[in-house]
Amino acid sequence: MQRVAAHRRVSAATVIAFLLPVVFSPSVSAETWTPRAALLLVVIALGLPRLPRLIKTAARPAALASLAFLAVAGVSAGMARTPALAVFGLYDWGTGLLFVAALVAAWCLGATSNARDTATMEKALLAAVGLNVAVALIQAVVDLDTAPFTRYQGRSAGLLGNPVHLATLCVAALALLLPRVRAAPARWAPALALVAAALELSGWRFALGLAVLVALVVLVRDRPRAMPFVAALALGVLLGIGLGAVGGTTTGTGRVQAGAEAGGVTPRLRVWASARHSIARHPVLGVGPGQFRSATSRYRDLALVRAEGPDHYFLDAHNLVVEYSTTVGLLGLATLVLWLVLAVRRASGPLLGFAALALAMHLVQPQFVGTTPLAFLALGAAAPVALGAARPTARALTAAVVALAVAAAASLFLGDFDLDQANLDFRASAARTALRALPPWPEPADLAGRIAFFHFLATRSPALRRETLTRHEQAVARDRTDPAGWTVLGQAQFYFGEVRAAERDFRQALRWDPWSLNALNELGRASLSAGDRAVARMAFRRSLSIRPNQVRVRRLLADLARS
Repeated sequence: MQRVAAHRRVSAATVIAFLLPVVFSPSVSAETWTPRAALLLVVIALGLPRLPRLIKTAARPAALASLAFLAVAGVSAGMARTPALAVFGLYDWGTGLLFVAALVAAWCLGATSNARDTATMEKALLAAVGLNVAVALIQAVVDLDTAPFTRYQGRSAGLLGNPVHLATLCVAALALLLPRVRAAPARWAPALALVAAALELSGWRFALGLAVLVALVVLVRDRPRAMPFVAALALGVLLGIGLGAVGGTTTGTGRVQAGAEAGGVTPRLRVWASARHSIARHPVLGVGPGQFRSATSRYRDLALVRAEGPDHYFLDAHNLVVEYSTTVGLLGLATLVLWLVLAVRRASGPLLGFAALALAMHLVQPQFVGTTPLAFLALGAAAPVALGAARPTARALTAAVVALAVAAAASLFLGDFDLDQANLDFRASAARTALRALPPWPEPADLAGRIAFFHFLATRSPALRRETLTRHEQAVARDRTDPAGWTVLGQAQFYFGEVRAAERDFRQALRWDPWSLNALNELGRASLSAGDRAVARMAFRRSLSIRPNQVRVRRLLADLARS
């Protein structure tokens, strides 16, 4: 029975290792996020019950540190301005408390594997990488107007929806391919070349630089045996350049030639600097998991707005240290670092390299439900411990928790399906269903408000007018820190003649982003309508300092000057 239980645990970890990088669905609104977020709920149910048992093994120090990290994140979420969003994270992002729990659970699943399990997990990861590489190469050659073969801003993204995540997966795969290329170069060098080509086609220069660093380290340590690896890597980059030229895809080397601004270096540096204000105000526990936007949007300066663009926000710090310093505080960061150090001290082998390279990418790129938990799963599997058979009561409890997780995952998937249907045909009934199924997030309420307004324009129904305002108020109530939500509510109020209410809500938007171009222009229009010429003049001037070539705003400001 103990052997059977171990086999089942391995199967779960292996399946998760394969599915996280590849699962997606074009039937939902967030096609690359929702299926993975649903899968992570099951990961939590499978992995967290093993944490108390891990505390009784050789992995006790790391297990206790992971528990401390989770506990700090839980307290931080409870004290957040929007506790529900701190638990679930933002829609289509989902890096809240549940995401933190998924990281711990994934590590637990990996840590309870055995040697045979880790070998199977490596194969599952390589198979998932292979599928992503195949899709990325197709995307490079031809940009089809159908999921998943569409490009992202001119770059290949594989099945992950964003080239950043494809680059993370490809870089991490180098650690799995290195020993295989050394042992059987004729078999594995072509596979490495294809992975390198996909890495080049992702267009991410840091990933390319990290791959070059890996090649240099390998050369220094064992030059004769490293040559097949380095040669395959170089040929793969050349293949990526060639495919990019054929299909018109943006490549990593092409962006290197374009200079620093093409990679978003300046916005990252400025947003990291802006996080210091929030850390100073909430140093111990932060503002809540997944709440980086609300922590930093009010500290945006004109230089950051010009570098990144108005009304465009970093939802994640694109750096694990800055992210967790801001969201769960310095105490949370300390427990995370302690956990990682203790876990790495016991780990070894290719899976440790996979986790290390993936986490290195997280120093300049955002977290993602399809890659970050994968790094922790691999880190745990790089130092497995023997775990005795669970008691019958513990197995029954785990089965019940898994059943609840599957039900929650189904609810999330079906709710996002309805949200997608509402987006497609502006059907009010589908929007209301999504609104009930996705209670933490403002997006369904916002969409329901837009649909009600659309039908109001056709019918002029007083009931639809009330519903428009009610839904947008509901969206703001679900996330009171979102400048866009306040702006949309103000626009609806202004349209319906509630000018003073609109002015108030535009000011709320500017409270959370003093440089919101949309809120400034709308505040200027509303203030002009209310006769507040000084406020209108201030708003229009500030708007033009962000984007000087706004003809309409210049005309309004000129009219104010003449009058």
